[in-house]
Amino acid sequence: SELIEEKALGARNAAQRKLLDELGIPAEDVPVDQFLPVGRILYKAPSDGKWGEHELDYLLFIVRDVKVNPNPDEVADIKYVNQDQLRELLRKADAGEEGLKLSPWFRLIVDNFLFKFWDHVQKGTLKEVADMETIHKLT
Repeated sequence: SELIEEKALGARNAAQRKLLDELGIPAEDVPVDQFLPVGRILYKAPSDGKWGEHELDYLLFIVRDVKVNPNPDEVADIKYVNQDQLRELLRKADAGEEGLKLSPWFRLIVDNFLFKFWDHVQKGTLKEVADMETIHKLT
């Protein structure tokens, strides 16, 4: 169930389901017990003045080799990148180049967490910086 709070199991179950729904990654390729919860964010982003998003989200990491089959109703494009390539994509999105658009929540996570977490993944020290007690407010 996605409502189980212990060890963020519900969030990990939801992540596994969303990876299948949105990216076509089979559940067996992303086992729930391999997700590492590293943080929580309270995210708020207005959309059109009437609608928007305001939600508590979990930040989860999993490092796996997977085949991706994106759902075109959910995902416009995907690309595997290294840190330098991601920085260049961010620069292009900020400059409005190539029609590149990033979701607001992704940008907030990048600006506040992603590169730090990425460095820790590479060092094998991600568990050391996981903080599931704090709820980071991002708007």
